[in-house]
Amino acid sequence: MSLLQIEVDADDLLGRHFSALEKQNLDFAIVQASNKTAFEVREAWKRAAIRTFDRPTPLTVNAVLYRKATRQKPYAEIYLRDEASKGTPPAQYLRAQVEGGERRPKGMERLLMSAGLMPQGMFAVPGADAPLNQYGNVGSGQVRKILSQLRAGLEAGYTSNESDAGRDRRLKRQRTRGGGGSYFVVRQQRGRLRPGIYERIAFAQGSAVRSVFVFAKSAVYDRRYDIFGIAEKEWNRLMPFYFERELANAVQESILRGRA
Repeated sequence: MSLLQIEVDADDLLGRHFSALEKQNLDFAIVQASNKTAFEVREAWKRAAIRTFDRPTPLTVNAVLYRKATRQKPYAEIYLRDEASKGTPPAQYLRAQVEGGERRPKGMERLLMSAGLMPQGMFAVPGADAPLNQYGNVGSGQVRKILSQLRAGLEAGYTSNESDAGRDRRLKRQRTRGGGGSYFVVRQQRGRLRPGIYERIAFAQGSAVRSVFVFAKSAVYDRRYDIFGIAEKEWNRLMPFYFERELANAVQESILRGRA
């Protein structure tokens, strides 16, 4: 899904015959032109991410990488990063945006399902009252806090910095104060509360409940991030130009070396 490989057939690219001196420099020109075009495609993918997504994270914008062509491997590759120090790699969470269709479960969702807190095959999407960060997502710190309180992480091997004794003291304080700041799961429709994760907040005169995540049967995306269409457009626009220029430069260098 996330890989584009640029290979070149020089005869088809320019539609003409090459002189003997040009043929001597074809391999070099192809490598140089492929690398310059791959760099431009990468930059176009990054610009498209900024236009397509609402407040994309730096990881999303900088997810595009490329490998240069060499004489041994005369092709360049542009791809989405398939690894991340924390969380889900961009190549995975952007798949549905590139191809369309249902996205894969996130780490939090797998933990909730493993702990039996969310039905298998469902998705947790931000609720109407979810606290969102500057990128429009529920922050990772908030997610860790939710998992810790719900004990979902413990069931699935998640390690919390909060000790059992500390958790017990916190829960006791919350019960005394009316449950402010505690999270709970609704597995089936309960009055006006849809299945999901809620936070109970205490006030001086009582308490309120806000929706943080709701459980949805699907999380389907339209094909929005058309990286392959962008690559084709940039290829048609740039590759002939770079190839002609690099070939002309290489031929000129050969002529100058011959005169020397």
